[in-house]
Amino acid sequence: MSLKRLFYLIFSINILLLISIGLLTLALFKVESALAESQEKRLVSIKLADELRQSSDDLTRFARTNVVTGDELYQTIFNDILAIRNGEKPRPENYDRIYWDLIVFPSDRKEDFGQKISLHSKMIDAGFTEEEFDKLKKAQINSDKLVKLENIAKNAAKGIFLDQKGNFTIHGKPNRAYAISIMHGIDYHLHKREIMQPINEFLKLIENRTNESVRKFESYILYLLTTMFAIITILILSLLFSYKVIHGKVSLPIYGLIDAATEIGNQNWNTSISYESNDEIGHLARAFRVLKNKISILIQDLNNSNQNLSKTNLDLMKALEELKAAEAQLIQSEKMSALGQLVAGIAHEINTPLGSIRTSISNFDEAVTFVLSFPTAKLSDNASIIFKDLIKDRQEFSQSNQTTRERRTIKKDVEELLQKAKIKNPEYFADLLLDINKNKPIEPLISILQEEGGENTIEYIYKISRLRGNIRNISQSVDRASKIVYALKNYSHQDLLGKKIEINLTENIETVLTIYNSLLRDGVEVIKNFNYDGPIHCFPDEISQVWTNLIHNAVQAIEGQGSIYIETNKEIETNMANIIIRDTGKGIKEEDKARIFDPFFTTKIRGEGTGLGLGIVKKIIEKHKGEIYFQSDVAVGTTFTVRLPL
Repeated sequence: MSLKRLFYLIFSINILLLISIGLLTLALFKVESALAESQEKRLVSIKLADELRQSSDDLTRFARTNVVTGDELYQTIFNDILAIRNGEKPRPENYDRIYWDLIVFPSDRKEDFGQKISLHSKMIDAGFTEEEFDKLKKAQINSDKLVKLENIAKNAAKGIFLDQKGNFTIHGKPNRAYAISIMHGIDYHLHKREIMQPINEFLKLIENRTNESVRKFESYILYLLTTMFAIITILILSLLFSYKVIHGKVSLPIYGLIDAATEIGNQNWNTSISYESNDEIGHLARAFRVLKNKISILIQDLNNSNQNLSKTNLDLMKALEELKAAEAQLIQSEKMSALGQLVAGIAHEINTPLGSIRTSISNFDEAVTFVLSFPTAKLSDNASIIFKDLIKDRQEFSQSNQTTRERRTIKKDVEELLQKAKIKNPEYFADLLLDINKNKPIEPLISILQEEGGENTIEYIYKISRLRGNIRNISQSVDRASKIVYALKNYSHQDLLGKKIEINLTENIETVLTIYNSLLRDGVEVIKNFNYDGPIHCFPDEISQVWTNLIHNAVQAIEGQGSIYIETNKEIETNMANIIIRDTGKGIKEEDKARIFDPFFTTKIRGEGTGLGLGIVKKIIEKHKGEIYFQSDVAVGTTFTVRLPL
């Protein structure tokens, strides 16, 4: 069994035992609470029975005192005791304690603020059994009979006697001796016994019932305690077993592995790892054995390698010297690479306008042939108006800057209009209408298509528009080729012999931008702000290489659309020129900033750069007694600032 499963099993058993102990403890608390409640009920029951007995004794005492003394205070107390017992007057606070024994003088009595509740009601609330309640009820009835006897005695002491109907209507001479004999005679004591006998039987019933309940709860408590002690014993045994398992399965093997690891650290390869098991520690021991063997082999290989280290060190020193020589060659190679980029750009830039001229001449020839053979006299009024507008306004049919996606969307809308107008071949004529009329509503041209011979008319208007476009393309291409030739002329006049000459800083940057224009990707905009358009003494070919590398890095840093900002200005105090080249590219990471000018360090993917560009740029700037520094934020862009003496 794996250690994980074994620990889960041990943990589950211990948790179940702890939960059982907790449940037993909770049950024990509940039983003890029930036992306390039973004892409380027993106490309340005994108090009520005692209150009935005490009230009877108090009535006897105050009735006898009243008969003997004739003092009305005792008659009043006698009546109050009956009223409180019957719930006719408020029950004084702590009435179940000693109360009437403390009343001797009228001033000893206090005003009562308690609750009006009869003794009978309190017995009902106490929850007596029917048999117990009958006993107390019988005692109270007998007590009421004794009260009648006491009333006869008290009235006899006053000279009032019973008539044949049982009412006190006969008045005569007070007979105190007769009254005293009633209060102390055998009948009085017989009535008293009739009161106490049910109370005594009630107390026996209460004692039997509560004792039985207490015995039952005590038995249950004993059972719970026995069960709890048994589970605690099992838990202790389980914990001892858990300790033994953990010690034997985990602690001892780990200590053995620690000792083995210490010996291996001291290179004692004869140390044996003998522990075997199918659990995780066993797997770890087997892994240790494999690791020890591999480390011993590696140490042997390392010792063999150390023997060759001295020789390799000498070879490295020699290679370092060769590397320094190669660095100079690589710098020159980087210069040639930059020059190759410029030459490739030149070839592309010249081929582009030449291709445009060839295409325009071919289109021009085709369009002229069609136009010369078209019967212009048959043009409708609408077509003549559009044709005159085409000839008159040069800007109206200028080249569109629509993207391919935008043109597809517009073309789809035009095709739907042509289909609604029932024009044949709507896709073909949609292309012609978009080329003819790029800025104005398309409906006039659709109306021409609906005329007789309208398709030929549209073809004629399209050819005229194409002639205008071809002429414009030829003019633009010639201008572009002229700029490239001018840039080549300026570059060819640079001194390649390593001597400083005076050049125009702005023209030097413009020359690089013109030749380098083919490498600018779509979506990359160049913004120029040349505040200083003056001379600078420099090595022109090397300065051109600076701009080439910085602009090339800026283009590669921009992913998707972005802009390159180039600014020049002059520091009057220091007589130096500031050249700022800023891009909106991905920026330079903080950990790469310190190495950005190191030779062979590059953040580009393999094949895109040698890591020499910025290193060469820094060497060129230092050669000109200038300085270069940068500021970069990830996802914001990078700004390079070059300061050159004029």
